[in-house]
Amino acid sequence: MRTIVDGVDLYFDVEGAQLEVDGLGLAERPTIVALHGGPGFDQGYLRPGLGALSALGQMVFLDLRGQGRSGRPPVTTCTLERMADDVAELCDRLGIARPVVFGHSAGGFVALHLALRHPGTVRALILCDTNATLRPLADDDPPPSLAERTSSDAAALAGRMFGGDFSPETMRAFQEQVAPAYAGPAHPDIPGRLFPLSTFSGEIARHFFGVLAPGYDLRSRLAHIDVPTLVAVGRYDWLCPPVAGRILAEGIPAAELIEFAESGHFPFAEEPAAFQAAVGAFLARIGVLRAT
Repeated sequence: MRTIVDGVDLYFDVEGAQLEVDGLGLAERPTIVALHGGPGFDQGYLRPGLGALSALGQMVFLDLRGQGRSGRPPVTTCTLERMADDVAELCDRLGIARPVVFGHSAGGFVALHLALRHPGTVRALILCDTNATLRPLADDDPPPSLAERTSSDAAALAGRMFGGDFSPETMRAFQEQVAPAYAGPAHPDIPGRLFPLSTFSGEIARHFFGVLAPGYDLRSRLAHIDVPTLVAVGRYDWLCPPVAGRILAEGIPAAELIEFAESGHFPFAEEPAAFQAAVGAFLARIGVLRAT
């Protein structure tokens, strides 16, 4: 499905009903809006792990501007702030009142901006393997580094890619040498099953990491987020390490932290049953799910 927001053609898909039979009437279920990472990927890699959450509420998966099946506006407009504004306008246009917003990795950057720029729009946040800044963080208990998990050559390769080298040769080598380590040691096959489900926009990624990333730091503003927040982290995530989750949980007043001991960057796909149970329990605690 598509709609035009701020002059940009946005693609979204829905899994699960908004209404369910409740006795002799219909009751509205909560809506969870899922925001993908990258920047540069799309919703595809989220679907296997998050689709089961449609048992709890209606899932809305969005391809953010410039990515996936959505339109390609000038790359200079593809900022975290504009993406957050797109989500707010999309929800207003679709009549989604106060959704739960799930943000994974860079999708969490967008979710944080959404909560800050549009107070009252979001009912709750689920921030999964994301962070409030891309600056180096001191950590007394870091996960194994990429070089420790793989090799110094693989770490150098990752550095080249995040530096803007998205050539076919680099991307092929990345898939072989680096991608398996995005997951925990028990799940090296997971990234190879998830990444092919998404397209990749090197232009968006290059602009973000080259231009926008150095200025991304929301740590001083976290206290202004006034909605219940579940922060989920994978113990083996070297990309968005557990310390980043701890900073989020400590900075957001109504936040709670859960760590998935066997996961890396994709706990929703690496430990799906535990992840779904954690989300269900969180939504029940904050009163989003109706009592049965």
